[in-house]
Amino acid sequence: MKKAFALVLVSVFFLASLAFSAEYWASKNSNKYHYPNCRYAQKIKPSNLVKFNSPEQAIKAGYVPCKVCKPPISSKVEDNETRHIHVANTQMERRGGQ
Repeated sequence: MKKAFALVLVSVFFLASLAFSAEYWASKNSNKYHYPNCRYAQKIKPSNLVKFNSPEQAIKAGYVPCKVCKPPISSKVEDNETRHIHVANTQMERRGGQ
């Protein structure tokens, strides 16, 4: 029981640290922003790399989210949940409501 609690506690701190240290990458030669571990972000040359601390900063600079790694459009959890619901609904509509 103590091990499970310790594991949960470590996981929570790890996830919280990721949330507070979020970083997004973009290229000067593109209009997309990515998570740093995205396969397309990994191809950006250091001389073209632009880093943002939030999705809002990237959007304000004229970038849109990558369709592969799907970074958030907002730092607010509620906004991102709404986006995922909208995407799911759109996909269902395309399939004919199945």
